[in-house]
Amino acid sequence: MAKFAFLYFGDQTEYEPTPESQKVYAEIFRWFETNRAHFVYGGEELQPTRTATTVRNARGKVTVVDGPFVEAKEAIGGFSIIEAPDMAAALELAKTWPGQGVEVRPIVER
Repeated sequence: MAKFAFLYFGDQTEYEPTPESQKVYAEIFRWFETNRAHFVYGGEELQPTRTATTVRNARGKVTVVDGPFVEAKEAIGGFSIIEAPDMAAALELAKTWPGQGVEVRPIVER
């Protein structure tokens, strides 16, 4: 079995407990419960991008900057590590994600 990182993304708005957002979160919780056998590490939800700090090292000069490393309308909001036979199987699982989107990346195994 191969390991894959699922990087869950969406817009950068903070969670507001509206009927629609509560419905989406309920679907997400059901998705995790239904697919728990695939998870090596369940992962975590991340704080909003406004809490981020980026450290860059360019040609030996280290800089620390408040905020995410790129300006974007979407941001990574959480992650999980899953096992699947191959990328095709990981993508099939990702297609069932009820949130806004998920980036699937193979993990380097050493």
